[in-house]
Amino acid sequence: LLAAGEMIAPLPNDGRHMDEPEHYWTLLSSLDAETMEIRWQLWVDGNMDNLVTDYTGKYAGASCYNSERGMTLAEKMGSERDWAVFFNIPAIEAAVAAGDYTTIGDSRIPVVDGRGADKGGSKYTLYVPIPRSPHGINATPDKKYVVVSGKLSPTVSVVEWSKVDDWFNGKISDPRDTIVAEPEVGLGPLHTTFD
Repeated sequence: LLAAGEMIAPLPNDGRHMDEPEHYWTLLSSLDAETMEIRWQLWVDGNMDNLVTDYTGKYAGASCYNSERGMTLAEKMGSERDWAVFFNIPAIEAAVAAGDYTTIGDSRIPVVDGRGADKGGSKYTLYVPIPRSPHGINATPDKKYVVVSGKLSPTVSVVEWSKVDDWFNGKISDPRDTIVAEPEVGLGPLHTTFD
């Protein structure tokens, strides 16, 4: 049993828990550009595929397929929606500076808990439901939007960066309210390009 506020540290992916999906997590790693050392990691629900950043360094986002934590194709494609997860970089770095993190095993790398997909996110993360197995996640050149393409959906979800900011500032409560359009483009495209 855990005390209030206590969390279970993620387990290393060493093959011991292959039949226990509750232990399937992902860690986002932040690297120091000068030393290439890992500065911190963020523990998230599901997996992550591709990553995009905004143009300010405040937010990053990743596509997530297999939110079901499945091991077979049928299990991985069970949900109508997976998500894109957005990261509040200043909040994560403030948590590390304040000591609000755990570590894994004998590693000294700070691991901040960004789980919370069932609640839409945490103060560090925003989980935006995206139709079926999003893969591509690309920022628009005008610096206003990020588009998320599903592998198994004929749609592209258009998320507005300013609405991501609104969510983290408590101005909106439904993660889907960050989506401003969802045009149908047909099955097939995994990424979006701009001309």
